[in-house]
Amino acid sequence: MPTSMTPEEIREFLESQRTLILATTRREGTPVMHALWFTYLDDAVYFNIQATSFKYKNIQRDNRVCCLVEAGEEYFDLRGAMIEGCATLVEDPDERGRVQIAADAKSERIGSGLEEMPGHFSKNRQQRLERGDRLMIKVPLERVRSWHFGKVRDHYQKG
Repeated sequence: MPTSMTPEEIREFLESQRTLILATTRREGTPVMHALWFTYLDDAVYFNIQATSFKYKNIQRDNRVCCLVEAGEEYFDLRGAMIEGCATLVEDPDERGRVQIAADAKSERIGSGLEEMPGHFSKNRQQRLERGDRLMIKVPLERVRSWHFGKVRDHYQKG
């Protein structure tokens, strides 16, 4: 009784979610997780981080990462995708531009996530994004495991 999502379902799921949990590895080898907003485009997830962040230092030391995107509160609503891959720095301006267009389209579709924040927060956030110390990171969907427990609802309800 498979609970995994099809490639199309994974794409639709990733396009509809805002946050991923990024797992990197500390210098001594222990994992650490980071919640980040992300954009899905062309079978990869993209996110921005500060150049001086320990997230980026971890990626520079070992670019193997795991990204978890999940949703649902009730058992049959639980769904998610776990993406294992190698994080790379995106330096190509054309690719960065395509990702920004996709991020803007996503914000139009599902909201920016900043709707309830006071105006000064949005202005401050925009200034932080524009000051030049942010990096765009790409993680291709090299290995994906997914689940959607709603696919087994009928099996368990026949009981």
